[in-house]
Amino acid sequence: MITYLGLGSNLGYREANIAEAYRRLGSMPGVRVTKRSSLIDTAPVGGPPQGDFLNAACELETTLSARELLAAVLGVERAMGRKPGVRWGPRIIDIDILLYDESIIEEPDLVVPHPRLTEREFVLGPLAEIAPDLRHPGTGRDILSMYRALLATNEAPSATPE
Repeated sequence: MITYLGLGSNLGYREANIAEAYRRLGSMPGVRVTKRSSLIDTAPVGGPPQGDFLNAACELETTLSARELLAAVLGVERAMGRKPGVRWGPRIIDIDILLYDESIIEEPDLVVPHPRLTEREFVLGPLAEIAPDLRHPGTGRDILSMYRALLATNEAPSATPE
C-alpha cells in the first residue's frame, strides 16, 4: 500500500527529530520510505503559545494495515519521548497518517484521510511537493489544486463590515 505521513517537530533539534523519525520508520519491517518533502518552518496552529514547527511529508510503501501503521507511528512517537499533553501543544515529534492508499477510514481513533488535511498549508505544501497529482479519496481533487486553493483563500483580504 502507498501511504502518506505528515511529520512535525517544535521542541529540541527539530531537524534532527524529523531525521530520527524517518530513520525509525524506515527500519520497521513492512515499511519503506520512498519520498520525502523539503522541511518547512511554520507557525503553530491552535494550542498554547509555543515555538514554530518544522514540518514535512513522506510517502511510504507498506505491507502494514492502517491500524498496524497507526500503532507503529505511535510507537515511534513514544520511543522518541513524546508524552501526552495539551491538545496542539509543543511536541518533540508528531506523525500523522494523512492518506492510506485510497482508503476512507472513520473509526474513533483512526480517521483517514486526515480530517484537517485540506485546511492546513503546512500539510498540503509538503504533500504537494512529493505527490502533486495524488487525488484525495474523499473529494477526488488533486493535492496541488487543493493547496493552491487554500493559499488563495488564505491570501484573500478579509471582509470588513461597514
